[in-house]
Amino acid sequence: MLKISNKIRHAFPFLLLTAYGVFTCSYFFFDEYSDPYRVFARGVFVLGVFVFISSLKKFWGYPLFQIVAAYMLYILLSGFWSDPFEWFRFGQKFTIAVYILCFISITYYLVHWNSVLYERMLQVCVLIAAVAAVISLASFYREHHFPSERLMAIGALTNINEFANVFGVFAILAMGFALRMRKLQHQAPFLLAILAFIAVAWFGQSRTAFTSLILALLVLMGFMLNERKGLYAAILIAIAGALVLLFPGVLEEAMLRGQGLRPMIWAIGWREAISAPLFGHGFITPIVIHAGDRGFATLHNAYLQVFWQSGLIGLVLFLTLLAVAFRAAWSWGNQHRDYTIFCLFLFAACTMMTGVDTLIDRPRDQWMLFWFPLALLLAHQAPGSPPGPGTTRLTDTNANKSSGIPG
Repeated sequence: MLKISNKIRHAFPFLLLTAYGVFTCSYFFFDEYSDPYRVFARGVFVLGVFVFISSLKKFWGYPLFQIVAAYMLYILLSGFWSDPFEWFRFGQKFTIAVYILCFISITYYLVHWNSVLYERMLQVCVLIAAVAAVISLASFYREHHFPSERLMAIGALTNINEFANVFGVFAILAMGFALRMRKLQHQAPFLLAILAFIAVAWFGQSRTAFTSLILALLVLMGFMLNERKGLYAAILIAIAGALVLLFPGVLEEAMLRGQGLRPMIWAIGWREAISAPLFGHGFITPIVIHAGDRGFATLHNAYLQVFWQSGLIGLVLFLTLLAVAFRAAWSWGNQHRDYTIFCLFLFAACTMMTGVDTLIDRPRDQWMLFWFPLALLLAHQAPGSPPGPGTTRLTDTNANKSSGIPG
């Protein structure tokens, strides 16, 4: 009986790491919007509940997490002055908040259990995402006019902008891995993956994601490269320029689309938001914006959405959270010479200007854009954290080899 218990104890972190990796790639495996949520709830959370509280206790006193907790608590409290207030919807949001905290705790546990294996898992996820990007391009344009028709990728996300955001996160991870590798044969798969991710954003005509991704990649290279910064930056800019020159129809279609109804949505949303400026309309109050002849349930701007839902108090908490996260990511980058997490936040902050709605919601692009880099940052910078990816190579042999469920 004791032998069986020990085997389960040693197998547990590998099972949790596998479930975590499957969830990270689940956006591309399934067709239904709710499937990634089910994967997390029935797989990752069920396993993660064993490390949830113990991991939470270890970074509870970290200032960044305290701000996260304050923001989430206030946002949930704003649900009580929502109109109409529904216990069922409030319970759903509360459950999702618990899942997000569990996701952060699991990330902390896995990084501290074995940072090398965690990084390898992320590298595998990047390559799987790259394959999904290539399949999306090939399958879509086999049946649609290339290149003018706007790409729709395969998977469970609801629109191409969400896909471009998620692929953008993987692109920044891929660049971070490539810049820390010394041999070209190790770099090549990740550099090719970046090309696939850029292509998805370009042919998907996701203007904010494309521009934000190029900016984040340039910043990442500028901070992490010691030599030939100009050459690599010129190559990246040349790739973007080549897409413009070779496929001008894509740019033309994107420009003809203009801002669409976004300015009207923002104007209406702003007028409604300032009617309840201090506390907002409440977290679970449905947003219904009529612009043109269509109705919208999101404001297409994460900052305005926070203000609309939770007022000035919620917006200040959210902006404080972002500022502290940026500062912590910058400090960690300076210590470890790895600015990947900082550039993930830069990418998120830019893309949230024209997209992403409620952050406390079922797993969609906001989990990868915002909660994932936040979880990484807490895992690597909280007291007692192992060395970050910047000092952890695939050839390292000194990674933490402890296993089992922490007591």
